[in-house]
Amino acid sequence: MKIRLLFCMFMAAMLSVKAQDTIQTPKLVVMITIDQLRSDFLHEFSDLYSETGFKRLLKGGRFYSNGYYAFESIDRASAMATLVTGTNPYVNGIVASRWLDRNSLRLVDCTEDLACKGINTNETVSPTKLKAISLPDEMKRATRGKSIVCAIAPDADAAVLSGGHAADVVLWKNNDTGKWCSSSYYGEFPMWAMAKNKALKDSKSEWVPTFPTEIYENFGEKAPEPFKYTFDGKTNVADYKTSACMNDEITDMAVGCLSGTKMGLDDIPDYLAVTYYAGNYKSAPMDDRPIEVQDIYSKLDENISDLMKELDKRVGMKNVLVCLSSTGYVVEGETNDSIYKIPSGLVHIDRVAALLDVYLGAIFGKAKYVEQYYNSQIYLNRKLIEQMQLDKLDVISHAVEFLMSVDGVEDVFTIYRLGGMLSPELQYVKNGYNSACSGDIWLRLMPGWHMAKHAASASNLVRRGAVNFPMVLFGNGIQPEYIKDATPVNVLVPELARMLHIRRPNDNCMRIFR
Repeated sequence: MKIRLLFCMFMAAMLSVKAQDTIQTPKLVVMITIDQLRSDFLHEFSDLYSETGFKRLLKGGRFYSNGYYAFESIDRASAMATLVTGTNPYVNGIVASRWLDRNSLRLVDCTEDLACKGINTNETVSPTKLKAISLPDEMKRATRGKSIVCAIAPDADAAVLSGGHAADVVLWKNNDTGKWCSSSYYGEFPMWAMAKNKALKDSKSEWVPTFPTEIYENFGEKAPEPFKYTFDGKTNVADYKTSACMNDEITDMAVGCLSGTKMGLDDIPDYLAVTYYAGNYKSAPMDDRPIEVQDIYSKLDENISDLMKELDKRVGMKNVLVCLSSTGYVVEGETNDSIYKIPSGLVHIDRVAALLDVYLGAIFGKAKYVEQYYNSQIYLNRKLIEQMQLDKLDVISHAVEFLMSVDGVEDVFTIYRLGGMLSPELQYVKNGYNSACSGDIWLRLMPGWHMAKHAASASNLVRRGAVNFPMVLFGNGIQPEYIKDATPVNVLVPELARMLHIRRPNDNCMRIFR
C-alpha cells in the first residue's frame, strides 16, 4: 500500500511538471505598470468600474493582493528598474530618479546619457545606467533579436527603464512641446508615432468628471462643484501628465503601437510595456483633489478595458500574457498632519549637513567634511579625509553619533553597518543601496516626518511606509487564483520567464513561487 501511494504521488508530480512544460508560449507580453496605484483606492472606488476593466483582471487572473518592494525610498525609477529586472537597486544600480555624481558633484538623471541625441526632445537618455539584465533583454536573446520590444510612458525614466537595454521603440511625451519623443539610442523614430504627433498638432483635451459629482463618495464629505480642465497639448504638459487625459493618450499610443509594429501576430513572443498614472492631479494633497483621483481611477478602468478589447481583437487573449503592477509609492504633496495631532515635522538636510561639519571640525580639525547632500543622503569628502590621514570609519562613527541626536531622525545607516549577515530589516535597507551612486550616510526619518525642500532635493514628499498594491497575471491560460500573502514584485520576472520558456535574467535570484 505504501509503495502504491508513493508511486501515485510520483506520477502526479510528473503529470504536474508535464502540464507546466506544455504551457503555450504567449505571442505577446503586455506589462502594465500604473504609477502610484494603491490597493485601498482600487477597492474603495470599485463601484465606478465596469466588468471589462480592473474587475476582469482581478477576477480572471492570478491576483496577488498584497504586493510590495523589498527596499526603502521607492520612487518611480527604482520601481520600474526592479519590475523589469526582478532585482533590487543594490544590483540594478537605479536607486532613484536622480542621484549625486561623485566626480562632478552634480545631480544626474538615472537615464542621462550625453553620448545619445534626443529625437523631438533635448533630453539625451539611454538605459546604460541600468546595470542588470531585463526580461525583454532575455526575450531578445532567446529569439536572436526577433522579438519586438516597445515601451510607452508619460516620462523618459519610466519609458527607458521599462524597455530594458534592447528595446526597439521607446516613447515618452516632451514636457515642453507635448510631442512624443525618443532617443537616438533606439534608432529611427517610428512612422506610426510620427503620424500620432501630426494628429496632435492642433488637438485640445478636456477633462471633466465621468459621473455626476454626487456619485463620488468624496471620502465622506459633500461633493464640491464639478471640475473642468482644458489642455492645448503644448502648455502645462507636466500638469497634463497627471490628468486622466494622459492615460487616454497612453492607451491610444499603445493601440497605435500594436497596429504599427504588428506585435503578437506571429509565433515569436513580443513585449509591450505601458505605463499609466494613478496619482493625484498635479501631485496635490488628497484633501485638495478628492474627486480628481476618483475619476482618474474610473477612467483608468476604461483605459484597461479598451486596451484589453484591442488585445482580444488583434491577438486573442489566449495568446496574450498581461502583467499588471504598481510603482508602490505615493507622492503626498504638502500636508499639515499637526492639525490631526499626528506626530510630524521637517528635517532640513542643508542645516544638518552644516552642523555636522561644525561637529566633525571640533573633533578632527576645522574643514569641510560634508562634500554634498541630496534628499536624506550625505556624501563625505573622501579625498579630504584621506589627505588628513583620518580613519574613515572613525569619522563616520562620529557622524552617526551626531546625526542620531537630530530631531526627526529614527536611524542612520552606512555601508559599514550593512556588511555581512543582516537581519531582514537591515537587508531591506541594503537592497535600496548601490555603492556607485548612494551616499556614505543616509538617514531614516521617524514616521510622519519629511525632508524639507531645498536646492538639492526631490520635488515632492514621498510616503516612507508601505503602500499596498495589487499584482495580476492574466491570459495565456492562467486560471483565476487569489493570493493574499505579502509578495515581492521580484517574483514577476522569473514567473514571466517560466511562462515564456526562456531563462530568467542572470542577476535574478528570486525563487519562483508557482
